[in-house]
Amino acid sequence: MNDILATSARAPVLVLGAGINGICVARDLVLNRVPVTIVDTRDIAFGATAKSSRLIHGGLRYLEYGDFALVRESLHERDRLLEYASDFVTPLKLHIPIRHRTGGLLAAAFRFLGWQDTWLARACHFRPGRGLWTVRLGLWFYDLLARSRVMPRHTVYRIGSGSGPAFTPDRFPWSCAYFDAQLLSPERFCVALLRDTEQLARTAGVPFEVRTYHQVRRMGPTVEVTSSLSPSGEALCWQPPVIINATGAWGDGTLRELNVTTPRLLRGTKGSHLFTAHAELRAALAGDAVYAEAPDGRLVFLIPLADSVMIGTTDERFEGSPEDAVATTAEIDYLIELTHEIFPQVDLKPSDLFAHCAGIRPLPAVDATRTAAIPRGHSLDARIVDGQLILSLIGGKLTTCRAFGEEVADRVLAHLNMPRQASTRTRPIGTGPQTQRIPLNQQISQLADRTGHSRETCQAIWSLWHRDAEEWLTTYPPTSARITGTSLPPDFVAAVIEQEWVHTLEDLTERRLMLALTPQLRRATLMELAEILHARRTLPNSVGESVVRCIARLQHAYGRTLD
Repeated sequence: MNDILATSARAPVLVLGAGINGICVARDLVLNRVPVTIVDTRDIAFGATAKSSRLIHGGLRYLEYGDFALVRESLHERDRLLEYASDFVTPLKLHIPIRHRTGGLLAAAFRFLGWQDTWLARACHFRPGRGLWTVRLGLWFYDLLARSRVMPRHTVYRIGSGSGPAFTPDRFPWSCAYFDAQLLSPERFCVALLRDTEQLARTAGVPFEVRTYHQVRRMGPTVEVTSSLSPSGEALCWQPPVIINATGAWGDGTLRELNVTTPRLLRGTKGSHLFTAHAELRAALAGDAVYAEAPDGRLVFLIPLADSVMIGTTDERFEGSPEDAVATTAEIDYLIELTHEIFPQVDLKPSDLFAHCAGIRPLPAVDATRTAAIPRGHSLDARIVDGQLILSLIGGKLTTCRAFGEEVADRVLAHLNMPRQASTRTRPIGTGPQTQRIPLNQQISQLADRTGHSRETCQAIWSLWHRDAEEWLTTYPPTSARITGTSLPPDFVAAVIEQEWVHTLEDLTERRLMLALTPQLRRATLMELAEILHARRTLPNSVGESVVRCIARLQHAYGRTLD
C-alpha cells in the first residue's frame, strides 16, 4: 500500500472516471476532508466532456417537456459559473430566427403534457415550426426561472432592423435574442478543478491522487489498481468504503467489470459537431451564436469558437462502445444542409470543415419514442455490494457538474457519518468574482508589457492557464522559439507536461494544449511536441511512433488530415 493510503486514517473513496462529473465529486469530497483516489482507464476529460457542445445553458428546450426543476437548477448554476469561474465561462448571446408569427404552441403543450406520441397528437397535424408567440412564451418562462442578476432578459427584433447575424428577411422576418454562456475549454476546466483539489488536499492534509491509464479489478470489497502503461508496476490494493462510478457512457460496462449486477442504467445518444474556419460563415454570425429550428423540428446551433465556428448537434441513439463514436457522412451532410437553411448566402461545403467529432451522452435507459424526450437531468443509482456503497452517476451535463458533484458528495458524507464542513458553491476557479473586471484584451496587453513576452504568447498561455500564466511568463525570459502552428514556447509545453498528468502525445495535443480543434495543427507540430514529451517521460515507443499513433487518433476521432 503506497504512502497516500498508509498515512490516512480513513481509506480513500474510489472515484472511477476523470471526466467533469467525477472530478467535481472528488473536489467536493476533498473539500470536506474525505480522502479520494480518482482512477480512469484513459485520460482526463477523455469522453463526453471533451466532445460536448461547450455551452453553459439553462436548457431552453427542456421547458417543452415540463422539466422546470432542471431548467431552474441549470440557470442558477450557469450564473454561479459566470461569477466564480469567469476565466473559463463567458456570456454568449444567441439568436433564434423565426419564420412565422404563430405555430408550435399546441405541439409544445402536447410535449409538456407527455402526449406527443398519442393518437390525438398524430391526428392534430400540427403546423411545423415554433412561431414567434411560442418562442417568446418560452423565453419569458426562461427569464422568470433565471431571475438572473448577471444576464439581460430576452429581446425580440425584426430582421434587418439592427445588428446581429445576417439572417435573410424574406426567410426569417423576426429573431429573438437571449443570453446563455460558453465554456470554450471544458478539458482545461477539468485540469483547473483537479489542480484546485490538489491545493485543497495539501492545505488540509487529505490524501488525494489521480491515476489515469489505470485498470481496476474488484475482488469482494478489495480493489486492485494497476497501470496500463507499466503493467509490471506495483499494484495498489485497498478496501474503499465507497466506489463512485462516474464513467459516463461506459457506466454499465464499468459495473460489469466490477462484478456488480444491475439492470441497464444508461442508453446513450450521439451528438456530432462540425468545425470550420469558413470566413463567410464567421461574418454571418457577427460574433454571436444562432439557435435555430431545422425543418424536421430539431434544434441546432452555430457557435463562434475562437477563430472558427462549431455547428451542432445531432441526437442519435448509439449502442456501440463510446470511443468508437464518430460523426458519420450522413450527419455531416445534415448539419451542412441546416447551415444552408439558416444562411443560404453561405456556400459551406464538406471540404470547408477542418474537424468533426462525436460524443455519447450518458442518458438514462428509459423508453422514449424520440431521443429529444429522454430526460436530461442527473440521478444516482445506489446499491450496497460486499459492504461497499456503489454509486453510479446517470446523466449530467457541463452546466450542472458542480451541483451534481455536491449531490453525490452529500450521499457519500451521509454514508460515512461525516458532517458537511464546506461547500463549493462560492469557491472560485481561476480569478473568481471581480466588481470591475478588466477587459481581456487590456489584461493581455498589460501582461505583455510587464513580462516582455509577445502579446501572442501571452494570449496563448493565458487561454490555457489564466491567472497562473503570469507566474510562468515572469519566471521564463522571452524567447523567439515557438511550437509550429502555435504561439507557445517549448519551455511552456514542458511545464504543462510536468504539472498536468500528461502521459501520451494525444493527452498533450487534444486535452492540454487544445490543438485538436485548431485549424493550424500540422504534422510538424506533433513532431515537436513528441520530442519534448519523450525528453521528459519514459515511453514504450519512439518519437515517430508516438506521432503516427496520434495522427491516427486525430483522423479517427476528429476527421483531421494533417499536412
